[in-house]
Amino acid sequence: MLVNLNKKSLRLRIMAVVGLLIVSLMIVISVGILVQWRSMILQQLHKKAESTTRAFGISVLDVLIYSETENFQVRDLLESYISDLKTKIPDIRSIVILDNQRRVIAHDDPQMYNQVLDDELTRQLIHISNLVSGIYYSPQLNWIIETVLPLKIAGKRWGILRIAFDAQQTRQEIARLFFLLLGIIMILTFVVLVALNYLIKQNMQSLKVLVKAMDAMELETDYAFQLPQREDEIGALIRHFEMFRKRLAASQEQLLSAQKQIYQAEKLASIGRLASGVAHEINNPLNGIKHCLYAIQKEPQNQQQLEKYLPLINEGLEHIESVVKKLLGFSRKSSQENQRINLNETITQVVALLEYRLNQKQVELQLDLADNLPLVRADASRLKEVIMNLLLNSFDAVEAKGRISIKTEMQSPALLSLIVQDDGKGIAPEDLDKIFDPFFTTKDVGEGTGLGLAVALSIIEAHGGKIEVESQPNQGSKFTVLLPLGENK
Repeated sequence: MLVNLNKKSLRLRIMAVVGLLIVSLMIVISVGILVQWRSMILQQLHKKAESTTRAFGISVLDVLIYSETENFQVRDLLESYISDLKTKIPDIRSIVILDNQRRVIAHDDPQMYNQVLDDELTRQLIHISNLVSGIYYSPQLNWIIETVLPLKIAGKRWGILRIAFDAQQTRQEIARLFFLLLGIIMILTFVVLVALNYLIKQNMQSLKVLVKAMDAMELETDYAFQLPQREDEIGALIRHFEMFRKRLAASQEQLLSAQKQIYQAEKLASIGRLASGVAHEINNPLNGIKHCLYAIQKEPQNQQQLEKYLPLINEGLEHIESVVKKLLGFSRKSSQENQRINLNETITQVVALLEYRLNQKQVELQLDLADNLPLVRADASRLKEVIMNLLLNSFDAVEAKGRISIKTEMQSPALLSLIVQDDGKGIAPEDLDKIFDPFFTTKDVGEGTGLGLAVALSIIEAHGGKIEVESQPNQGSKFTVLLPLGENK
């Protein structure tokens, strides 16, 4: 199964984490820079406002002091100063001069003259002793920086001077700086992510090639896949994969060799168990041939006897040849080539080898082979081993005059089943999970190797099938082989 590197992609996760870290770091740095810039801008604005207020406060004090010695209109002169200052400094939004009773003695708005300001802020500011400034939002003037200077000299206090400077432009400038930094963050983040994506993509491409190589690697076939050459950690991973593949291929080769030897040993063991029956099938016609030859040698001139015995000798030899061919066909090493074979014919060939043993034990064999079964793609020699092992297993389980049945049928359009059932002693529940373990057997010493069912299961699984077993003590056993038809080539 091909691994999907796009699902929950490592590249996307790395980019998300790194991108988040970069954005977070840039935000922290930008906020710090913005706060510092804001502080510097406001500090400069406060200094400018305070210096302007101090300078204008000197002029106001001069007027107030002079008014005590000369009799003239203070209001007109102060309003003239106020008008001149607002003309020189357009950022000034409001100028108010109050006496100690909070009464307006000069204002940029003439209508405010002689009015008393009784708001809480004014009551607090009237008593200050030093210049103060602050920024706040005014419903009438929008954002402003207001400076308040006490008008006093030589222990005498005339009131306070309040000047409001426009702070809206400064606020807009700070906002522009914020969006500028935001834009820089986005651009830098995009550039970093693009570069990061390129670097990760280069590395991930090598990993994808490695994954494809892993998926394409088949130990039983020739492996040909060009892996990229790198000198970094991914290159080390690729080199170690190649070494691992070679070790795995060598181990697989050794395992297959051992498996072949086990298959052949089990097959020869099965043939050994058939030896007595095969010997009898060969010995009977040999005795007949010897009798015929003895009679011919005794009367070589007896033409009538010669014509009678020669066909019998030929028949006996053909029977021996048939038995030997069956044995050779079963004992021949597997070619490991799957072909389209007839399962019913394969079963019939195996049953023929066991016929004498079954008759000797008086075992009733019932064949229920479905008609018109499709051909199955399988290794005929190995499939014979499976059938032989299952039959021998049932043969050992039944008593004399017992019953064994073999049934074939279509389980589904792409799956057929071979069922071998007997009425023997069955399998204990505690042993049911162990019967396919290599070398596990409940038979007496010398009656089995414990490899028959393990080999059968291995062969069927190699063909993409499985073996199911049902058994109860003293109620017989039922082995069901499920075998896929395979590709129809």
